[in-house]
Amino acid sequence: MKRLFLIALLPLAACMPKPETKIVDTSCDWVKPIFVRKADKLTTQTAGEILAHDDKWKEICGDKK
Repeated sequence: MKRLFLIALLPLAACMPKPETKIVDTSCDWVKPIFVRKADKLTTQTAGEILAHDDKWKEICGDKK
Protein backbone atom coordinates (compact mmCIF):
# COMPACT_ATOMS: atom_id res chain seq x y z
CA MET A 1 0.00 0.00 0.00
CA LYS A 2 2.80 2.46 0.90
CA ARG A 3 4.63 1.61 -2.30
CA LEU A 4 1.55 2.37 -4.40
CA PHE A 5 1.12 5.69 -2.59
CA LEU A 6 4.76 6.68 -3.27
CA ILE A 7 4.47 5.70 -6.93
CA ALA A 8 1.37 7.90 -7.21
CA LEU A 9 3.30 10.88 -5.77
CA LEU A 10 6.30 10.61 -8.12
CA PRO A 11 4.70 12.57 -11.00
CA LEU A 12 3.84 15.37 -8.58
CA ALA A 13 7.40 15.55 -7.31
CA ALA A 14 8.66 16.03 -10.86
CA CYS A 15 6.51 19.15 -11.22
CA MET A 16 7.77 20.83 -8.05
CA PRO A 17 9.77 24.00 -8.67
CA LYS A 18 13.49 23.60 -8.18
CA PRO A 19 15.06 25.80 -5.48
CA GLU A 20 17.32 28.49 -6.91
CA THR A 21 20.99 27.79 -6.30
CA LYS A 22 23.27 30.73 -5.66
CA ILE A 23 27.01 30.16 -5.94
CA VAL A 24 29.24 32.49 -3.95
CA ASP A 25 32.92 32.46 -4.89
CA THR A 26 35.03 33.01 -1.77
CA SER A 27 38.33 31.81 -3.23
CA CYS A 28 39.82 35.32 -3.24
CA ASP A 29 39.29 35.43 0.53
CA TRP A 30 41.60 32.48 1.21
CA VAL A 31 43.84 32.07 -1.86
CA LYS A 32 46.84 34.39 -1.79
CA PRO A 33 49.91 34.92 -3.97
CA ILE A 34 53.04 32.98 -3.05
CA PHE A 35 56.00 35.13 -2.03
CA VAL A 36 59.53 33.78 -2.32
CA ARG A 37 62.44 34.90 -0.13
CA LYS A 38 66.05 35.05 -1.26
CA ALA A 39 66.88 32.20 1.14
CA ASP A 40 64.37 29.84 -0.56
CA LYS A 41 65.89 27.18 -2.80
CA LEU A 42 63.75 26.71 -5.89
CA THR A 43 63.93 24.39 -8.84
CA THR A 44 63.02 25.78 -12.23
CA GLN A 45 59.80 23.76 -12.18
CA THR A 46 58.78 25.05 -8.73
CA ALA A 47 59.50 28.64 -9.73
CA GLY A 48 57.37 28.17 -12.85
CA GLU A 49 54.52 26.72 -10.82
CA ILE A 50 54.65 29.62 -8.35
CA LEU A 51 54.66 32.11 -11.22
CA ALA A 52 51.67 30.36 -12.84
CA HIS A 53 49.80 30.39 -9.50
CA ASP A 54 50.53 34.08 -8.92
CA ASP A 55 49.55 35.03 -12.49
CA LYS A 56 46.25 33.15 -12.17
CA TRP A 57 45.60 34.78 -8.78
CA LYS A 58 46.24 38.22 -10.30
CA GLU A 59 43.91 37.41 -13.22
CA ILE A 60 41.05 36.26 -10.98
CA CYS A 61 41.49 38.25 -7.76
CA GLY A 62 43.83 41.13 -8.54
CA ASP A 63 41.08 43.66 -9.26
CA LYS A 64 39.02 42.59 -6.25
CA LYS A 65 41.60 43.59 -3.63
